[in-house]
Parts: sequence; structure tokens; C-alpha cells
Amino acid sequence: MTFYYISILAALGGFFLAFYIHRKKTAHRPLVCPLKSNCDAVIHSRYSKFFGIPVELLGMFYYVLVAASYVIFLKFPELMPSVVVFGVLFMTSAAFVFSLYLTFIQAFVLKQWCTWCLMSAGLCTVIFVSVLSGSGFGPVSLLAEHKVIVMILHVFGVALGLGGATISDLFFFKFLKNFRISEEEADIMHTLSQVIWFALAIIVLSGLGLYFPKAEILNQSPKFLVKMLIVGVIIANGTLLNLLISPRLVKISFAEKHEHQSGKLHHIRRLAFSLGAVSFVSWYSAFILGMLRSVPISFWQLFGLYSLVLALAITGSQIMERVLVRRASKRS
Repeated sequence: MTFYYISILAALGGFFLAFYIHRKKTAHRPLVCPLKSNCDAVIHSRYSKFFGIPVELLGMFYYVLVAASYVIFLKFPELMPSVVVFGVLFMTSAAFVFSLYLTFIQAFVLKQWCTWCLMSAGLCTVIFVSVLSGSGFGPVSLLAEHKVIVMILHVFGVALGLGGATISDLFFFKFLKNFRISEEEADIMHTLSQVIWFALAIIVLSGLGLYFPKAEILNQSPKFLVKMLIVGVIIANGTLLNLLISPRLVKISFAEKHEHQSGKLHHIRRLAFSLGAVSFVSWYSAFILGMLRSVPISFWQLFGLYSLVLALAITGSQIMERVLVRRASKRS
């Protein structure tokens, strides 16, 4: 019961914290940051919304849902079947991962800290640990019992991520047909990036849900190990896209003049093409491996095949970048 009270108190604290941030934003009042950083730069950045919804509103909804769930669990324990506990566990796990994502954005993309946002991330962590510790069912057995739900979520995440990555690559080259990317087009790419990150979160969480009940078996599977390695490549690739490419999408246009160090944007543009190729190949490789029941080759053979396809795709992307540069030069 102690963990229930901790979750309720943390959720109430998180709600009032999110409400405080929302009021400051809507009233256009500066948010004082005890860390002596720039809170306003964080809460008014392009990352302060997810799918067009302010992050603090998502936080308020989440905290209310957690608090209400545990009040009901305390009052009516018979209304706490394992499927409900599983739902709360998945929800709090997703919120925990999302708070890590937002903290990462502050540290490496915005390079500004918001004290209130960090406090909210801390409360998400407290709730996650409390739910994990006080579920009463055992996380591994809970995951095994609801394997079908976890599998559905995993397939949904893969489909969403594969579609998002494909559309993102197609739009990137479509937007470059006129040798530039506008602010509006960059905003579309940012939305697609959010779709992919959302899909990755579902894949990671559901993947862990499938892994823990069968860890010993899966650790011996070359297909599974290579697939997990590819998912790691997708995450690292997406991180680089957010850190280096996304903030500079408009500037990497071919036929526009910008103030920058000689050769800097050229390198960024080539990197953008390379990362796009890595994203495309990795998503489809993970999808194909997920669809196969078994692979009759060793880990290193499978990894070597993936590496070869990746190298060919990156080489092709660089050739395409050179061709577009020549076309842009002739046009200008």
C-alpha cells in the first residue's frame, strides 16, 4: 500500500507542477529558473509540443490518470485485475521513457535546463519505480500473461516506425527537388521525426516486454541479437538526426546562400544523406528479421550481410547527393 500512496502523491505533485508551467506559458509570464538557466527557452521551444499538443497538458492528463487509478485501487482493490495493472505499468513506463527523451533534448539539443521540467521528470521516475515495485503481480509474469497485447503493441510500433521512416526519406528527397527546404517543409520533417521517436518508444518497451519472459532462449538467437543491434543503430541514428540535422534542415538547402564556415554545410548535407540511408536500411532490416521465423546463418554472417547492405546504401546516398549538387550548380 505504501507504493500506492507514493504514486498518488507524486502524481498530484506532477499535476500541479505541469499546471504551473501551463499557466505561466498561457499568461506569457517569464518562468523563473532556480538553476539560473533559461526555462523559457525550453518551454517555448519547438520541442515543447508533441504532435501539436503542449507537453505540460500531456503531463497533466497523465498525472491525473495515475492518481485516479491508484485511488480506485485503494478504495476498490477487487477492481485491480492483472490487465489493469499491466496497462498502468505500460503507461508509466512510456511516461518514464518520454521524460528521458525530453531531458535528452534539454541537454543536447536546446542546451538549456528547465528546473521545473527536471522536477517533473524526477516525479515520473518515482511513479515508474513505485508502480514497478508495488504491482503485486511480478513484472515478468505480468508480461508473460499478456504476451498477445505486448506483441500487438510491438507490431504496431514496427509498422508505425517503418512507415514514418519511409515517408520521411521520400519527403526529404521530394522537398529537395527545388534544391531547398522551406520552414514549412522542415516543420513537416520535425513532425515525422516525432512519429518515428514515438514508434521507437513503443518498440523498445514492447520489445523488452517480449524479451524478459524468454531471455534465456532469445540470448541464443542470432536473429534476435542482430535485430537488437539494428534497433540500437536506429536509436543512435535518430539521435544524430535530432542533434545535427534537424536544427539545420533549412540551411542544408543546395541553392541558398548562408553565412557559415567554409565546407560546414556541405559536410552536414552529406551526413544528412548518409543518415537517411542508414535509417531506411535499418528499419527495413529490422522489419524483415522480425517477420522471419528463423535464420539459418550465424550471427556474424547475418551482421556482415546487414553491414554490406548498409555500406552500399550509404555509398548510393553520397552519389545521389553529388548528382543533386551538380544539378543545383547548373540551375544557379
